Amino acid sequence: METKNKVILATFDPTKINWKFSVKQSNRRMKLYIKMTKAETSQWDELRKAAKPPEMSDDEFAKILFYRGIDAFMSQMTEMVNSMSEEEKEKIYAEAGMEVPEELKEPTREELAALGNIDSETSTKEEDA
Repeated sequence: METKNKVILATFDPTKINWKFSVKQSNRRMKLYIKMTKAETSQWDELRKAAKPPEMSDDEFAKILFYRGIDAFMSQMTEMVNSMSEEEKEKIYAEAGMEVPEELKEPTREELAALGNIDSETSTKEEDA
């Protein structure tokens, strides 16, 4: 029987990160500085050596990781919002002092029927059943 070795490039536990971030912003630019410990820097170097293509600069590689992380975060947030009930959405928006945007509100059966997405006769038959 052949044994396959697992390769772990890096472990990432966001609860144990004590990075210090500083952001400098102007009208058109933003610089993000991350101060890491010696161990974290060593992990970054190992990840960079393992995953970065040779023709890519360190800056480009860091940007790609940063934006992929933002993209994954936004996907999770979108999924979470989409799985919420209307009441939960309204409560969260009310706490933020905002109104639920029209595109996030689920249309009523009458609105769907007016748009032609539901046959009004079918909807009344379903309601009667």
